[in-house]
Amino acid sequence: MYLKKWVKIMNNKIALVTGGTSGIGREIVIELIAKGCKVITCYSTNEENARNLEKEINSDNLLILKCDVSDEKQVADMFKEIKDKFGYLDYLVNNAGTFIDNFIKDFSIDDFKKVLDINLLGKVICTKYVYPIMNDGGSIVNISSHLGVVPCTESSAYCVAAAGIINFTKATALEYADKKIRANSICPAFTPTPLSLKGWKQEEIDQKLKETPLGRFATPEDTAKLCLFLLSDDASFITGENIWINGGRLWQDEDIYRWTYKYFFLYLKLFLS
Repeated sequence: MYLKKWVKIMNNKIALVTGGTSGIGREIVIELIAKGCKVITCYSTNEENARNLEKEINSDNLLILKCDVSDEKQVADMFKEIKDKFGYLDYLVNNAGTFIDNFIKDFSIDDFKKVLDINLLGKVICTKYVYPIMNDGGSIVNISSHLGVVPCTESSAYCVAAAGIINFTKATALEYADKKIRANSICPAFTPTPLSLKGWKQEEIDQKLKETPLGRFATPEDTAKLCLFLLSDDASFITGENIWINGGRLWQDEDIYRWTYKYFFLYLKLFLS
């Protein structure tokens, strides 16, 4: 019964998913199509992934466009094409991203800027251009990362972009509330995808698994299902939130909690003395 209700809610809704031809974005596209949505997705360079997705889904409800989300002109042209063909959008999922790892002292500024341009600025540009064509009561979901909350070494550009996404989402929720447009972000934990596996050694991956209480990694399906909930009317009073998908893992948060409790009890002691 609940599934039928959800399908009815999302049937014929029109969604744009950036970076939807691989990884998490691909799964979001598949889930939206399965719920009866008309989906536009875009890719920047990998045409093979785009063609494979098109062949697998084989539906008139899928439109794949080529667009570099960090290029404002390309984004403007994409939104014009969407408006001309569909008239409006109900959902926007800002998912497109890239990953370049290096230590700060070794990072080229061009590489650092590339990560920020695609992962953060791309979401800003798409969010800017969606406003005029998004229906009142629409929904935006930005895919961020746990590294936006708890950073790690050799990933400074990615961490900075992910943190920016979280706060940009909150700002969007405030500014777009005049049209009752909601905006939320998702921070998936380590999810084995072609993008996330770049730069990780097997022993590091094994250690991450040991630190996850539920005993498995997040999957693209986990994030996709949460994304669909946040897009749907069932989440109509949720906006400005950042939601983790981490299997109960506390990350280096053990250190955060340890320091939080330390200072809490210190202040309590001073207050009561």
